[in-house]
Amino acid sequence: MTQNIAELFKDPEHVANYAERPRKIIPGFDGLHRIMAQLIREAAPDKVLVLGGGGGLELRTLIDALPEARYCAVDPSAEMIAQGKAYLHNPANVDWVEGLIFDAPSEPFDAATCMLTLHFVPDDGAKLATLKAVRARLKPGAPFFIAHLAVDKDAPGSDQRFERYLQFASDSQLDAETLEKAHGRVRTDLNCVGPERDETLLREAGFSGIELVFKGMYWCGWIAYA
Repeated sequence: MTQNIAELFKDPEHVANYAERPRKIIPGFDGLHRIMAQLIREAAPDKVLVLGGGGGLELRTLIDALPEARYCAVDPSAEMIAQGKAYLHNPANVDWVEGLIFDAPSEPFDAATCMLTLHFVPDDGAKLATLKAVRARLKPGAPFFIAHLAVDKDAPGSDQRFERYLQFASDSQLDAETLEKAHGRVRTDLNCVGPERDETLLREAGFSGIELVFKGMYWCGWIAYA
């Protein structure tokens, strides 16, 4: 994660408006979360690791689908964790960890998610290390649902793909100031890669049964198994 992004998720205004923003930039946002919860629910998990869960959006969907499960939400931003606690009314079945995946408990979890997070992590070994750390914390065969923006920044046509992504946000009435900032961040602060690279990283981290189960323009979601 770049310093700019780390600071962004500490910005009170950005954090306060977080709950509504993803719906304006991700085609099929609600459907993506329903698919995530459905596939995690197949495993009937008792303990679920939620990487990047500070905002509480995926936790809301998971708790609705699996109210008896216990969740460990990991996020590097104390401000996002505070927002998530407020959004969810600080439920008793969620444990919060301020930090990275390496700070999460090592106990084996029954399932894990990583929603709208990995595209912030550089592909300099950090993405793979993150995925390996998730895999190490899962029971054999446990499901892992991961979703994020999947655009190869170095590929021909990437500028057009980013412009389409931003145009969708504009057409969804994302406010002009946020949209202007997003234009400046997509290339400098996002560390997204193409979907083929994402799947290679999942395999290298030890996951199998990798299946693309969601695609909304350039946002992709996969289910994989430890």
